[in-house]
Amino acid sequence: MDRILLIGDRDTASAFRLGGIDCIVSDREHVAAHLGAAMSRGDAAVLLITSSLAAVVSEAIRDCNLTRARPVVVEIPGVFDDPSLSRSIMSYVTEALGISI
Repeated sequence: MDRILLIGDRDTASAFRLGGIDCIVSDREHVAAHLGAAMSRGDAAVLLITSSLAAVVSEAIRDCNLTRARPVVVEIPGVFDDPSLSRSIMSYVTEALGISI
């Protein structure tokens, strides 16, 4: 079964887990290894990654999206990525997944 995965901070991952998304909690130091592991999974169709972590591995994300059919890697704002974003965690989950919790 095709899955959606998230690589992000603990708080963002907690919110997406409420929507049934498999999550990998990561930080800037370990994100490259976590991205590689997530891309190697055979069941990952879409990989969401928070902006702060995507900035560290932007070249790998670009290569993945240009050369591989799956997973499609999509950058999303994390809970703490931009203080000017004052929306709730639930609104991010709703926007990214198209579901309302």
